[in-house]
Amino acid sequence: MEYASRRLLQSRGRWSTLVAGGDAGGLSMANDKGPFERLFPAVSSAEERRIPRRQRVFVNRNLRLPSIGAIGFDLDHTLAHYDPLPVEELAFRVTQQRLVRKRGYPPAIAAIRYDPEFVIRGLVIDHLRGNILKTNYHNFVTRAFHGRKELSREKLALYRRRHVSLSSKNYSSVDTLFHLPEVYLFLSIIDRLEESGEQPDFRKIYRDVRETIDQAHADGSIKSVIRENPSRFIQSDVKLLQTLERFRSWGKKLFLLTNSEYYYTDVLMRHLLRERKGEDAAEWRRFFDVVITDAKKPDFFDGKKAVAPRPHRKALHPCAGKGGNVRFLEAKLGFRGDEILYFGDHTYGDILRAKKSAGWRTAMVVLELELELKVTLQIGPKLRLYSALSEERDRIDMERSSLEREKARLELLNRSERVPRTRARRERKILLLDEEIRARGRKIEELDRQSDATWKECERSYNRVWGPIFREGKETSRFGHQVKDFACLYTSRVSNFLNYDGDHFFRSPMDRMPHEM
Repeated sequence: MEYASRRLLQSRGRWSTLVAGGDAGGLSMANDKGPFERLFPAVSSAEERRIPRRQRVFVNRNLRLPSIGAIGFDLDHTLAHYDPLPVEELAFRVTQQRLVRKRGYPPAIAAIRYDPEFVIRGLVIDHLRGNILKTNYHNFVTRAFHGRKELSREKLALYRRRHVSLSSKNYSSVDTLFHLPEVYLFLSIIDRLEESGEQPDFRKIYRDVRETIDQAHADGSIKSVIRENPSRFIQSDVKLLQTLERFRSWGKKLFLLTNSEYYYTDVLMRHLLRERKGEDAAEWRRFFDVVITDAKKPDFFDGKKAVAPRPHRKALHPCAGKGGNVRFLEAKLGFRGDEILYFGDHTYGDILRAKKSAGWRTAMVVLELELELKVTLQIGPKLRLYSALSEERDRIDMERSSLEREKARLELLNRSERVPRTRARRERKILLLDEEIRARGRKIEELDRQSDATWKECERSYNRVWGPIFREGKETSRFGHQVKDFACLYTSRVSNFLNYDGDHFFRSPMDRMPHEM
């Protein structure tokens, strides 16, 4: 590192950088783009630079707010942000206890402790082999674990010879934050059983865990605990109520579309929209023109004919129901297709299906974005060093290539050279070129070691196992690519829209091909 620290930082102006912004809340891009430039799109206007980066709305597809007539919201992880550790540990604990008590798993399973950092969104489960994978946007596997043990290069190479097809029954995607505890339990059970000498049936374990946690959600075992003390499990967003009022002041119709039951929705919305601590916001329904629970997304977005929802017996709202389908909702709202903007957190069930099946505009809520932005700011010096190392490596490699071309030219001339003195002079030059080429090769190897170590250190700052959620190595991760492809907009919280006016034009950054950069 001494070579890099002395040589590179003396002339760091030559290299592309990702630098910390002026305020403590955001990042700004230097004129030259750093290695993480595609992790967060560039801002769309000078006005937006006043907004801390963690509170911005990022744009994949142009959207004019005046063209939107209705705005809809999912509930879980969209309006209601769960405090991750308490709710994940609750789901984990309930599931492992049921596996021992009702499905005959060994008591040692109940002693497993939850590790909240081991699983992130966007991973892929291979339940045929008991592995968990991270892929890039080409769906090539770049790192993987069997249970909680990292796969060797030899075993990982088996995946690298082929694409991972998620249409295969062997694979499942970790699409939502609700999936994290069940996936960690699946991997941990594999470890425990293999350590005891058993040969587990990975498919059966995955199916048992999946069915057990689904049952715990369906019968209210998890939700009943959250209902008793929502403040323990739900993070309050003091700006949410103001945000909904702002949307209504813009003349937008609002609707709530969730797979959760009405009784659970009522508890969470009362908690979220109270104006003062301890207050019961019983009139939360006044914000919404339509409330649909038990929606059964993604199937909700199917159908050519309108299917009305079933009325709720306890819902004090003229347009509240359970089920139904998208055609009924659009007719009730008086808007359809790209006149509707829908907020959700599930890449497939909310964002993709709303976009593809209904033609709605979509805004994906990615709470992890706040942490990723914070980490990117903190490790700015490491990212600058990595950029410098990479740039210096490329420069020296170009020098080596130039020397190799000159060597090849002299060797070609010497093949037909008949004057001994001239041939000898060229041979001496060739020897000197050989020495220079080897010296540059050694520098390149040194820089490769330093840049690889720096990059890995940067990745571990996001997550010690998987690195950043939006990237895999030097490429966009599968999850990052899904966000880019499926969501018109993405942001960390619905309330970030308070930073924008009702006539705002969300403009996406210019998309360039490599030859245009």
